[in-house]
Amino acid sequence: MAVFCAVGPAYAATSAGSQYGPPPVPAGVPGGFMAVVTSVTIGPAGGTIGPVTVDGASLMVTIPAGAFPGPVQISVTAPDLSAITPPAGFTNVTGFGIQVGMNGAPYPGTFLKPITATVSSPGITATSAVLVWNGTAFVPETTATEAAGTATVSFDTDPQFVVATPITVVPKKVPSAVTPVTGEPFLGEGVLAGGLLVLGSGGLVFALRRRRNPA
Repeated sequence: MAVFCAVGPAYAATSAGSQYGPPPVPAGVPGGFMAVVTSVTIGPAGGTIGPVTVDGASLMVTIPAGAFPGPVQISVTAPDLSAITPPAGFTNVTGFGIQVGMNGAPYPGTFLKPITATVSSPGITATSAVLVWNGTAFVPETTATEAAGTATVSFDTDPQFVVATPITVVPKKVPSAVTPVTGEPFLGEGVLAGGLLVLGSGGLVFALRRRRNPA
């Protein structure tokens, strides 16, 4: 579920201008990505959006200077994660979309410079995967970087992302497992056996002497 955050002073280098609604999300994307978390106008000087909370994760979007020739409306959207099937052996941690509009219409073509999104969550690990919608399926975004607690990805077109993490299986204790036994309990028995061996050897020597030297 998306948590909606108000726009605050964290948004740097925003420009004044008319505010437009976000452009429509591409049809057929699993999860919808319809929930608008925030929408900000960014000018040619660039700026930042966030951090905002999306599906329990913290998201920061960085727009470099010169990414756009004029003011654009950048909207952060959230999906319904339960409607997105994760890869086998993975679980979805979070997801987010970025929609860019200009003069009330989708931004044409690619951005002049890539913008970067950094998402932070305790559920993200170095083995997590950032997946991007390619028009037909969510596939691994090979340019993304994942580390303990964060994932970072750069892009030059409107994306929809999901971050998935491998499911950790905790080994179960086998009820019938036998507790290892050390050799310590046999120490006394070993000493006793050694004593009997010495005693037996001594008795044998005594018996041989008696046979050689009868009384």
